[in-house]
Amino acid sequence: MRFLLITTLLACSSDIAIITTEKTQDTEEEIIVTGEVSTEPSSPTNEPESQMTELSVGLATIHFRQISCPACMGVSSEFDITAELLMHYPTSGDYFEYMTPTGTCTTQLLESYVSSQPVQATQPAMFNSIQLNPTGQGKWENGFLYEYQIERQTPHTITTENGTIVNAFTSIEGFDDIQPYTLLWVDPSYAFDAIISKNGTTFTWYPSLSGDEFEILIAVYSPDGSQLLGAVSCQEMDTGSMFVPGNYFQTYPTWSLAAVHLIRHRIDSRPAPNFNGYIDSHMIWEVVGTGHIE
Repeated sequence: MRFLLITTLLACSSDIAIITTEKTQDTEEEIIVTGEVSTEPSSPTNEPESQMTELSVGLATIHFRQISCPACMGVSSEFDITAELLMHYPTSGDYFEYMTPTGTCTTQLLESYVSSQPVQATQPAMFNSIQLNPTGQGKWENGFLYEYQIERQTPHTITTENGTIVNAFTSIEGFDDIQPYTLLWVDPSYAFDAIISKNGTTFTWYPSLSGDEFEILIAVYSPDGSQLLGAVSCQEMDTGSMFVPGNYFQTYPTWSLAAVHLIRHRIDSRPAPNFNGYIDSHMIWEVVGTGHIE
């Protein structure tokens, strides 16, 4: 799942706003930039009900998004916190195929799709005390979570009408500090002040979490906000610092506007014996800041 689908900027008098829409995981649309979308299906298996497999039986996601300047992004709230559960019969599909390989940068931001045979979803499911409601075959969601409901660095049990997965995943935590701090201006009149340099830019954050991964995704817009020019995603292990090379921004006009997504990823897979496979999980903690190309 690729976070915010950013479409355009609006310039109205002295106000600039990034208009965003949510991309759902069950579609095969491309996002952010032009590129071929992965649509190669993975076939569900016909394993006996009692046979444990090494295959995926679902995906649990908690996505904590904090937007530094909501007015700049065209949204009403600083927080956008969601939980989602997909459950199905064992399949060889890879939920994380779309992600930027660790240690690389890319301008081709694609979405992948996992084909599967869903299980029944007629009653609420739980991530510990978080309730998710059925929204389709094999799918539960809660798109209206509050910050206080998210337990940091806590093991979670998944409970559904089809069975329980104990210690299915461990949640993550956010940041006490992000640099450049000017990324986080909350007032639209000061936003877009941080410099994304054509010579390269170093970003730092604290704390870092050993074993997790970190992505910096920068979407670039024309100086007047009328056009999305492109985007780059760089991904490394979570060490507390990342250098984004400036060569990706050489062709953009000076003072092109930028939305800067700093994203911690925790990807895991744990046994789910009641479902004869492994439950994948994706914990995402994202902060969205603003800047400009210079």
